[in-house]
Amino acid sequence: MTGLGPQPPRVIGIDIGGANLKYADTDGHAFAVQFPLWKCAARLSDRLVKDLTGLARPDAVAVTMTGELADCFLDRAEGVIHIVRHATRAITKLGGCTPRFYGVDGSFHDAAEADQRVDLLAASNWHALGLFVARFVTPRGTLVDIGSTTTDLIPVVDRSVGTTSRTDHDRLREGSLVYVGAGRTPVCSLVDQLSLDGARIGIMREVFATMDDCRLLLGHEPVDGSDGQTADGKPRDVFHAANRLARMVGLDHRSLTIDQASGLARQVHARARRLIADGFDRVHQGGDVVVSGYAADLAEDLGQGSARISLDVQLGRTLSRSAPAYAVARLLQECIGLPGQDSADRLSR
Repeated sequence: MTGLGPQPPRVIGIDIGGANLKYADTDGHAFAVQFPLWKCAARLSDRLVKDLTGLARPDAVAVTMTGELADCFLDRAEGVIHIVRHATRAITKLGGCTPRFYGVDGSFHDAAEADQRVDLLAASNWHALGLFVARFVTPRGTLVDIGSTTTDLIPVVDRSVGTTSRTDHDRLREGSLVYVGAGRTPVCSLVDQLSLDGARIGIMREVFATMDDCRLLLGHEPVDGSDGQTADGKPRDVFHAANRLARMVGLDHRSLTIDQASGLARQVHARARRLIADGFDRVHQGGDVVVSGYAADLAEDLGQGSARISLDVQLGRTLSRSAPAYAVARLLQECIGLPGQDSADRLSR
């Protein structure tokens, strides 16, 4: 039997967000768990250990984050340092390797560097995914990554991330970060009024309903009656989603039909699409449109006439939903290289 030769290292990528933890490895396995960091930051390392225990031991672990923005932290620096320490504690406890942390400079950093490089490590997952797309998917275009809370619109130029913006503030200014997502975005943050029975009605500025309710009513998300991660803690089903939307205009299920609630949902959905399209029009420099995340319905209006690439199709739906985690895993694998090769910590920007 002949040897297969040196094999590339197996790397696990972790994307630590404010509401979800996402995992993926270079073998193509991926999963995500809900973890409201703002409520239980002190338990982060325990959760990471629990999630990673069932996975085969990797050769390396790559970490990216956005969870430092959670308001349980005084500022981003405190959040980055907390996440770095908890991730390091968890991965060290499992044995075998120490984590590397991806920065918006296109480099991987050790935990020991975190205190001095918090602004590089903060909110870095968009850059990792953008660089992955530039290296492995298309040399020119715009990546549209729609998550539960935000939409990243990342220009790709000459196989590099095509923006000099590095912070969330800079990206909000240029339009490449749109704070509209497919799940947690409150309806009251998107619209001021809704039309019902020929009248324009001012909405109640309470978090009674979210984009998830709208997308569920419109058939863009499957019903899951066992899931209580909703604005009112009640099930994610059609009846309760319609009731939550009814509250936005001062009604409830007794006086608003499912069809009427769906009409409200269509208006909110259209507004979300418009906000994303406005950002896209500001940053798109031509080329392909690469759609990632789990809400392609919110990207239908983008880049008319451009070639469209779906990471759902290229990677599979499960892996696409954890795309930033897969991206940092692949990028670190490329840095490490095959056994016997020189390693390099820096990637092309």
